[in-house]
Amino acid sequence: MSTDSDTKKEKTAHTDAGTSDGAGPGSASHILPPLRATTPFSSLYPSTADLGPSVPHSPVHASHSQLSSTVQLTAGGGEKEKGHVVVISSSLTHDDLHRLSVISASGSPPPEGGLQAWLTVLGSFCITTAVYGLSNSVGVIQPFWAKHQLAAFSVQNIAWISGANNFLCLFLGVQFGPWFDRFGPRWLLLAGSVIYIGGLLGIGFLPQDASADEGGVHAPGTLFGLLMLLWGAVMGTGAALCCTVALSVLAHWFDRRRGLAAGIVFVGSSVGGIVFPLVLRATLEPLGWAWSMRILALVVAVLLCLGNLLIRGRIKGKKGSGAVDFRCFRDWRFVWTTVGVFMNQFILIAGLGMVPTWATAQGFSSDSTYAILATMSGGSGFGRLTAGAISDRIGRFNTMILTTIFSIITTFGVWLLVETYRMWLFYLFAAMFGFGTGCVISVGPICVGQLTKPSKFGQFYGTSYSVVSFSALLCIPLSAAILDGLGTRGFVLIFGGVLLIALAAFTMARFAIQDYHWKWKEAI
Repeated sequence: MSTDSDTKKEKTAHTDAGTSDGAGPGSASHILPPLRATTPFSSLYPSTADLGPSVPHSPVHASHSQLSSTVQLTAGGGEKEKGHVVVISSSLTHDDLHRLSVISASGSPPPEGGLQAWLTVLGSFCITTAVYGLSNSVGVIQPFWAKHQLAAFSVQNIAWISGANNFLCLFLGVQFGPWFDRFGPRWLLLAGSVIYIGGLLGIGFLPQDASADEGGVHAPGTLFGLLMLLWGAVMGTGAALCCTVALSVLAHWFDRRRGLAAGIVFVGSSVGGIVFPLVLRATLEPLGWAWSMRILALVVAVLLCLGNLLIRGRIKGKKGSGAVDFRCFRDWRFVWTTVGVFMNQFILIAGLGMVPTWATAQGFSSDSTYAILATMSGGSGFGRLTAGAISDRIGRFNTMILTTIFSIITTFGVWLLVETYRMWLFYLFAAMFGFGTGCVISVGPICVGQLTKPSKFGQFYGTSYSVVSFSALLCIPLSAAILDGLGTRGFVLIFGGVLLIALAAFTMARFAIQDYHWKWKEAI
């Protein structure tokens, strides 16, 4: 028989040993529940505030070999007590490690919902409706410029104005992303709203038609310069501030459901892309340029005010974060992702800006372009929402690969067959093409965000999209030159080739994330 003293010694030895299968007070099972296939990862969140050194900071630094290795979590709210280290020997997915890095970065997991989280989503929705929605309407505005203010200029030259707007909206994320990480959303969003509305109101004071005889503000060259300044530079800068905040703040509130949240937010750009062209169609001719712009400014001001009232941040980043982290480009996962987004963004913006011009060159009436652009924006909105929701289940990179394949099929299988006597096919193409290419808007930034922790999302987003921004600058002018040089059929074939490059890039990004060990069923 064992004495009470012997029993106490055995229990003490068992506790000091820190075995995970024991029931003593010092065993791991009293600190965290065992990790099983059916254990939800959220059940580990309260005890994972402090991560051991073996856990990578983000999937950028996580290799395939690390995914199946032992992960150590320090329990007890971050106090490293001897004997309280939990060893979980299980094969963790890349998504699991990313969630661990999220907790390590912020001290607590994103709430994944709640009143303030969804109000923030609604506020970001209002921002994208106003800013991206108006940018998506450039396919209607450019032909008006070509007939009135800028009748003396070629389509390629006019395209540089919208190209500058899109370029600055993305490129200035290099600066504004880290500013968001440091200061949060409030003042950046307010400044962006004032700048954007100011630029739009300024455009409303420009004359509708150029006149070389009158000179001054009516001179064609002066009007071109003022449109480049107001629409390209001023509104592009305001758009960069507003959209960087609207997108980056989602990482404060969502991780697992961030794809769904981003999909909802970017539906706003499609709503604006449907509404604004129809408003312009109803106002430009009967009311003229000035009052059309003032009406748009009023609508945009209301939406931006709602965004300022609803959006709230949750995390404030560290001071001194740089605008560009060139170390990102050492990792091929980041490089391939950026290339894929670059190519998809080229197709998306060029499509919205040039499909109406392509339709006119193909022989369609100019009146039909309003409806085609609205159809494309509607399909794009549905694609952004669907892709955002699906990406949370099957993986963000998997979603981008599938939607890019869909766009390739649409381009070669439908767009090439569009003729003036097949108007129904043109509408079908517009809806399908909008659906496929629109996915990059909601899922592309989430793919970039998957490579880092929330407090650094603005910096990674700014670094990646500083490169992507050059596609926004060049896509419309280059597309106009391609249309003039190769005709409507060559235009479509070039678009298909760019989509093939995008597919190859996202496939390589997925392959690199898996450390070049391809697994079909893994949600990446």
